Amino acid sequence: MEKNPGLDAHLAQVLERIGEVARALRWKQAVDADLSPLQIRILGFLGDHEVEGVGVARLAEELQVSKPTISDSVNLLSDRKLLVRKADKHDARSHALQLTASGRKHASVDTPLKDAVAALSQEQKEHLLLGLMGVLGSLFRSEEVQVQRMCFTCAHYEGDRKTKHRCLLLEKTLKVAELRTDCVEHELPVD
Repeated sequence: MEKNPGLDAHLAQVLERIGEVARALRWKQAVDADLSPLQIRILGFLGDHEVEGVGVARLAEELQVSKPTISDSVNLLSDRKLLVRKADKHDARSHALQLTASGRKHASVDTPLKDAVAALSQEQKEHLLLGLMGVLGSLFRSEEVQVQRMCFTCAHYEGDRKTKHRCLLLEKTLKVAELRTDCVEHELPVD
């Protein structure tokens, strides 16, 4: 790997800036909907994982927020009829959270960030995806972030993280656009 500390620092600054822009866009989206940024994140996560039966504990882990904070936000979202609790058939103490039709509207909103990415060429998108997955994978391995259910951190992934990508579970060679960044079947490799 070629070392270039100046470029590394520059890229880190750009990623920080994109994070700031994303937070500002989420804040605007939340204000426009009369919600908090956390509530928007909750609705978005539930929208992306509707078939999984997500509860408060999973939301707390995924969003890296305490359970009481998530519970407070979920209660407010429930009061506003943006989500409902469904009792778990196997455990009466657990509930799965499901979006209502109104909640779904807030969960899937196009943003200027999404539009900016859409304007990139296919090649630029693929390079960006591989690079960002590499950054997340590195942060995960250094234990800077907790949950990353993406191909690069999965026991089922076989490849070079550049041009060769294969999912052993699906028994399929994957195109870059097919690489997952939030996979239900993700399993951590056994050391």
